[in-house]
Formats: sequence, structure tokens, C-alpha cells
Amino acid sequence: MRYNAFMKKIYFVRHGITGGNEINAYQKMDTPLSEKGRSQAKFLAERFSKITFDVLIASTMERTQETARIIAQKTGHDVIAEALFHEILRPSNVRGKVCTDPEVIETMKITKSYWRDEEKRHSDEENFYDLKNRAIKALDYLISRDEETVVVVTHGTILKMMVAVMMRGKNLQPDFWDEIDEFFFPENTGITWVEYDNKYHPKHWQLISWNDHAHLG
Repeated sequence: MRYNAFMKKIYFVRHGITGGNEINAYQKMDTPLSEKGRSQAKFLAERFSKITFDVLIASTMERTQETARIIAQKTGHDVIAEALFHEILRPSNVRGKVCTDPEVIETMKITKSYWRDEEKRHSDEENFYDLKNRAIKALDYLISRDEETVVVVTHGTILKMMVAVMMRGKNLQPDFWDEIDEFFFPENTGITWVEYDNKYHPKHWQLISWNDHAHLG
């Protein structure tokens, strides 16, 4: 962990759209971009070709890796895979299935009942506390890196949780998260710009812009 005074600029990017997004399905780890998603990523890559940054990081899921590879083809950066930035994990039995599937509805009903429980889970999903703790680790990971300007290709729910943690830190509670989750929505390939300043900003983190997707027209 770095303790000397410094500033860091981070561009969080949601991956391009997938077939799962288009049919409102819970996605698998290896869900790729759709043709529309690849087109979005190319517009995104063109935009990042005009922005100077030091490192390109992406979650280990295929949709973020593919988005990052398209950026890298334009900018020349290597892609660093980091699992801390993957999307919230849903129960295995719902992945790849549409939200209206009866089994999915029943599973998610049970999952929701355990969302605020520090001990219980339906199966192998993440709940509020799991996601919050991972978001804290993800932000600590970024702070610990030496680069000043970072691009992170990630996912919608973990992105919102990281923003919530920036605002409330380890004191973040489920009620405040619910407000963030309902109010904020990141478009596919939307860019969220935040800055970390451990000297001049009282809470260290500051949101500069949310969900900038002007590159999509």
C-alpha cells in the first residue's frame, strides 16, 4: 500500500453489449460480445486512442477481456487480467438463463432473501457483504499500483459497488447500496472517470464523470 501523497486518475469502463444483455439473461463467465458489442468496443477503442493512460486492466470474464483486447489493438497496451473486477457472481444454476425462467425466478427469490445475511447463501453466489468486501480489495489494488492513469474494463454491478465504497468506505450499509443500485446505470462501454487524491480531497475519492458514452453517438 502506498502512503505518500499522490493522485491517480482511473477510467472505469463497462464491457460492450453481449447476447445475454440483449435477451436479459444472467451471463456466464465466458459469454462473448455480440456483433453490436464489438462495434461499440471499436468506437470505445478509437476514443481511448486519444487519451493517454499507463495501464489497461480487465476482469477475467470473456466479455471484458474481449472489450479490452479491442482497445489494446488500437492503443498498443498489454491487457492485465484481474479477477477482483469481475461481475457479481449469481448462482451457477441461473447463469445462461433468461430472467423470466421459472427456475431462475425461484432461485433469485431465495438469493434475495440472503442478500443482507453475512452467513447464509443459496449456493455459490455473492451477496452484499461479499461484493462490498471485493470492491474494497479492488480499490486497494488500484491504489497500490504505481501507474497514475489507469483504464479498467469491468461490469455494471461491481462498478456501482466500487462507487458506493468510494462514498461510504467500510461503513457502507445495504440501504445506501440499494439507493445507488436503483439510481445509477452504466451503459455498455460507458466511461466513468474517478480520481484518487490522498492529500487534498477529504474522502480521497472523487467522481468526475459518470457513464460517458458520447463515442456511441
